[in-house]
Amino acid sequence: MRRLLPVLAALALSAAGPATAPASPARQEQPPKTPVGKQVSWLLDASKRLPVPEAEVREHVSAALLEKLGGVDGFNAELGKAAGPDGLRLDSFRSQRTPRDSSEAYALLDGEDGRHHAVVVTGEQDDLAALHLTALPGSWSELDERLRKVAPDVSFLAAEVNKQGRCRTLHGLAPKTPRPIGSAFKLYVLGALAKAVREGRASWDQRLPVREEWKSVGGGPVSELAAGTKLTLRQYADHMIFYSDNSATDHLMHRIGRKAVEAQQTAFGMADPRANRPLLLTRELAQLKSADYPRHADAYTAMGEQDRRRYLTDEVSKLPVPGSTWEQPRHINSVEWFARPDDICRAFSGLRDQAGSGGQKPVDTSLSLMGTRTLGLDTDAWPTGWFKGGSEPGVISRNFMVESASGNTYVVSMSVSDPKENVSNSDKAAELLALSAGAFELADKAAG
Repeated sequence: MRRLLPVLAALALSAAGPATAPASPARQEQPPKTPVGKQVSWLLDASKRLPVPEAEVREHVSAALLEKLGGVDGFNAELGKAAGPDGLRLDSFRSQRTPRDSSEAYALLDGEDGRHHAVVVTGEQDDLAALHLTALPGSWSELDERLRKVAPDVSFLAAEVNKQGRCRTLHGLAPKTPRPIGSAFKLYVLGALAKAVREGRASWDQRLPVREEWKSVGGGPVSELAAGTKLTLRQYADHMIFYSDNSATDHLMHRIGRKAVEAQQTAFGMADPRANRPLLLTRELAQLKSADYPRHADAYTAMGEQDRRRYLTDEVSKLPVPGSTWEQPRHINSVEWFARPDDICRAFSGLRDQAGSGGQKPVDTSLSLMGTRTLGLDTDAWPTGWFKGGSEPGVISRNFMVESASGNTYVVSMSVSDPKENVSNSDKAAELLALSAGAFELADKAAG
């Protein structure tokens, strides 16, 4: 069973101010006595004694969520499909309190029809506000089939990264086909920042004031700060990766230079860095896709590289910044950031090299803040991991690098897109998390 419930709270965390985001907590043998932990414990117990009485279900499940389920009977029926007669059993559990005063938990569960990835969200009343229970793929062929159902344009790679930093493909689905990757391009911004620090052109503790004209869309801590507030480059990097803060990203790009980030694509072995030249600021992408759309986006797309650079300076910089984002795909195959899954693997490998050199620990810190928490993986078996995703209407990209307890390092990179329909919804986001978690287990088996 791929879906238990049809809704899921947004996976991205909201802004909480300028402090560095907390690191992901360690895996726990049993759910903790937190609101979300208690609800996971209840789900596990309830799955062993179905059907659950109506009064008990209503005590634990919010009215809005229960309505979407089709009532108490719908809840019991769907939970029973996954649990079977013996109920669900906990394999691993990860959670973190979010700044929105709700809790999110991610777990791997064993049931009658195999392993499941669970996303559990509690609301202000500590009841179940959202839940997804999604089967892990049992084979590469199943993973491919399910990916193709998410969107018409799909690229996927599961690879092992050896000690020399080379990516060895374990399984791929169009792994050499570039796709729009949304905020995953921020891996290259982080790499360019680390290079600038190594070369003495910047320092992690250097303080940079917030500038109103460098702010972008999408929320995040930096967008909410008053102009003149000073953050260190390390803080900007943490916000860029953990919150995917677009304003933090643009501040870093202004500080180190657009061309430095473009050069980092080549340094990390991108197959065709020309696809991202000029590499857009997040503010510029929002301006092109909002102001008098599609006039500026069409004009920009028709130009060559040098004319595009002039257009960004002479025209786009003067356009208003939208107060909200668009809801349907807009020019996702021409006004975006692009990479192949094997490009992402090489970028992770390059960042790993940077993180291991002197004074570059912040690279690892930023990428570890989210880590593998959303996959629910057992931290005993998978002790360390990095993550960077990206999305906009019509685009979802999920990219992880995880090291197993045996010392093997794997990258899973997937980008799905649809130029006509918005695939950026919670159902498909949950499906991709389950496929990613399953891909690491399949990769570890394939690597032997």
